[in-house]
Amino acid sequence: MKVKLSEIFGNTANRSMYSRDELLSLDVKMEFVKRLAQFYDIPYMSDGNNEHNLCFANSGAVRFEYKSTFSKKDIITYLLSTLKQDTFHMGTDEVIFSKSV
Repeated sequence: MKVKLSEIFGNTANRSMYSRDELLSLDVKMEFVKRLAQFYDIPYMSDGNNEHNLCFANSGAVRFEYKSTFSKKDIITYLLSTLKQDTFHMGTDEVIFSKSV
């Protein structure tokens, strides 16, 4: 699934260029979250504090392909591993989410 950055992030400052850190600090659009949940066929779970949770199912140590839910942290982790340049254009730069993670 190929997605423009403008489809992922809310552009609150009406800017087109963002640094990597600025981009990853923006809010993720719920329309994108719903689309990603449908693409991977797993539900979205808002970020919560799982630090002392005895259930290992949603632990950060579990590989994505074995998770039963995903969160904003998973989206940001994926983007950190794929966005290699220093600056990004919201309207033209794209990210590819592959079916096999």
